[in-house]
Amino acid sequence: MKRTAFYILIGCFIIALWQYFGSTNQTVRVLVSSPYLVMSYFAENVGDLLRATWITMFEAVVGLIIATFFSFAVMILCFYRPTIMEYVLPVMVTSQIIPLIVLAPFFIILLGMGLSSKIAMAVLMCFFPIFVNFAQGYKAIGENVHELLHIYNAPLRFRIWNVYFPLSLPSIIAGLKISSTLAVIGAIVAEFNGADFGLGKNLFLSAKRLEPELMMTSLVLSSVLGAALFLSITLIESIFGGWYAKKS
Repeated sequence: MKRTAFYILIGCFIIALWQYFGSTNQTVRVLVSSPYLVMSYFAENVGDLLRATWITMFEAVVGLIIATFFSFAVMILCFYRPTIMEYVLPVMVTSQIIPLIVLAPFFIILLGMGLSSKIAMAVLMCFFPIFVNFAQGYKAIGENVHELLHIYNAPLRFRIWNVYFPLSLPSIIAGLKISSTLAVIGAIVAEFNGADFGLGKNLFLSAKRLEPELMMTSLVLSSVLGAALFLSITLIESIFGGWYAKKS
């Protein structure tokens, strides 16, 4: 309770400081506006801003879901053909030397300026953390577990759904938490390179037109969207991961 009150006081102090300098300093006003003007701008343009937020949220959520299913599919394939893991994982790690955000223009050219290119970018940003965390969670399963499954000659399907997935769940959730924010980043970066609507387009236009109210409103909505996705994964963890959350 004391910690929450402390954070609230810090937040109020920062907002008050922002309001003061935004009202008295022209440079600050041009760069980041002020809380009062930002709230007024939001009230006047709430329809367009919520529409942009909805589009970016749709792109991020769909991208996260596709990346999750694709990561699970690759891992299940690796369970059936363990040698694939030896080749896939190093390739996945090596691929991260490429700054993924620079591929956004490629997706725009390949898939157009519609939702597909934004979802594809979100998928690309999300896939690696989910897959690698899942793989590391599987590798962390003790040898005694594998030996016990071998002694009882447990079918592979039983091992996957009743042992590998549950015991890897903490690592999977960790990957999903990382990817929940990366999905928003991927969608916004793709929108920067070309979009009809979205928070990324708003941020791009605000820099071009020097509209600090549009920029700050879009930044706040982007932060809220990322936090909402992160909290959604936390809620899923509380439902399915109570068995290990209580131990920690």
